[in-house]
Amino acid sequence: MANILGLFALLSYIASLLPSLIKAVFPSTKKNKFLALLLKHRRHIGVAAFSLGLNHGVLLILKLQLNLLDFHTYIKYVQGFSTLLIFTLLAFTSHDEAVKNLKVKWRKIHQLTYLVIFILPWHILDKMSGHWTYITPGAVSLSLGIVCLFITRQYKSKLKINQSSSK
Repeated sequence: MANILGLFALLSYIASLLPSLIKAVFPSTKKNKFLALLLKHRRHIGVAAFSLGLNHGVLLILKLQLNLLDFHTYIKYVQGFSTLLIFTLLAFTSHDEAVKNLKVKWRKIHQLTYLVIFILPWHILDKMSGHWTYITPGAVSLSLGIVCLFITRQYKSKLKINQSSSK
């Protein structure tokens, strides 16, 4: 059950990122209704990713009987705890009042989501190493796909900046 929740957390997280990444990489998709729907509900989808990820983590802590007072637990599960910490910050600042009060800081906090893009494949590969299920290859592929989309978006953004500065 915990791994299923982890998969749903991953799918929700990807659904929250997909609209902006797809539109940046493939500009012809700007009028896509499905992407517009995801974009409209992005905040709720992101909070769902946090909730599912939190439940994934809690179930695994209980199942594995992890000692949260042992520093080594945090070292061994650094990817999961890091992702959960970032998701917590994002979830607790995902409302209009936070946007209004935090202003520029809100944007910086929410850019932490791009760090999670790189942590998730590492987390999946590390924690599922040696005991893959039928779900694992799909989860790894999806998480690496988002990494590729993000890198392509960054590359295209840099190209656009370089082209405009050379004119």
